[in-house]
Amino acid sequence: MDALKISAVMITFNAQANLRQVLSALSFASETVVVDSGSTDQTVEICREFGARVFTRAWSGYGAQKNYAIEQARHPWILSIDADEVVSPELAEEITALNQLTPYAGFRIPRLNHYFARPLYHGGQYPDLQLRLFRAGRGSYNQRPVHESVEVDGPVGLLSGEILHYSYDTIADYFEKFGRYTSLEAERLQAAGERPAAIRLALRMVLAPCWKFVWRYLFKLGFLDGAAGLLAALLNSFTMIVSYAKLWEIAGKNPPGAKRPDR
Repeated sequence: MDALKISAVMITFNAQANLRQVLSALSFASETVVVDSGSTDQTVEICREFGARVFTRAWSGYGAQKNYAIEQARHPWILSIDADEVVSPELAEEITALNQLTPYAGFRIPRLNHYFARPLYHGGQYPDLQLRLFRAGRGSYNQRPVHESVEVDGPVGLLSGEILHYSYDTIADYFEKFGRYTSLEAERLQAAGERPAAIRLALRMVLAPCWKFVWRYLFKLGFLDGAAGLLAALLNSFTMIVSYAKLWEIAGKNPPGAKRPDR
């Protein structure tokens, strides 16, 4: 029985750091499609070096950008990968063993997150299942501002091979992404109808982050991942605090019924 014909799709922006490793691991795919949003480093050159079909498109948001990449695919199955994610050899072998008779419209894949070059198996970080392999025309990304995900029409199976996610190589790398992600999360919270009243802020910015840390680090055994597990639990809690602080800031700039004074 014929193996699946797969288009690996990816969006990029100044992603050269891990790109050769990412693209090399996709050699089993029938093609690789890259949608770049104006990289100024060697991202585009590296993608072409590996034979990828590269499209340039102004940034339109994570979900929209990834859906555009999916639309450029030529084959009946889509494997969506981020530019800091590597398909493990075990996952590549598992995917290539699939055939056209599979009853599933898509597959969830375990993702092994790495913080500061260390894998996280605890703290609620694993298996971090991601729906990334799916039939063309049966799946697309939702439009959440951040943490977008694939929605599939049909039954979904589960693979055991892993995507290796190199989330943050260094502390500096974490904080370079931190500002962007917390701003997007604040926008998502506002769109979802969250209101930063004082009591709600106390809950969201003090009690909830403290509980989140205790849950991840103690109850979900994050301490077993050593210093990286401690930092992951702390930084995840800090992300919640800053996201709600930014929501409060947004609301303060545009309070209900307020009018800007004439200047």
